[in-house]
Amino acid sequence: MSERFETPHLHWQLRIRPGDAPPWGEIAAGLDDLEQSIRTIILTPPGSVPLEPEKFCAALDYIDRPPAVAIPAITREIWDALSRYEPRITLAEPVQVKMLEFHRFRAVIHWRPTADVLAEIRRTEVILAAGEDGRAAA
Repeated sequence: MSERFETPHLHWQLRIRPGDAPPWGEIAAGLDDLEQSIRTIILTPPGSVPLEPEKFCAALDYIDRPPAVAIPAITREIWDALSRYEPRITLAEPVQVKMLEFHRFRAVIHWRPTADVLAEIRRTEVILAAGEDGRAAA
């Protein structure tokens, strides 16, 4: 665990863990920073951040639609949002979206850091689901 004021990384952010609060000062840096950024972009609806109302992804708007409509729409929304709002990554393959069960989809994103010398392709999975009240939840 790195301390926030001692990090040698240029790109970093406070670590986010759904459901539990991380210890103060825990950071995500390097590839962890990019993975967290991917998840944040996908799971944050547009208009929910006042200073960046157009940023983020509208994929959660489609989780209550039939799979024939939802899967292509979620795929497009994720691809467009990551291509537009995370310039530090390159998407290596089309986004793969599968329905797990009613109101739950899994999105698999194959990516690599833009400036990566090894060009190692990474894989990130994100679960999109509706909350108990029927509204979109992360």
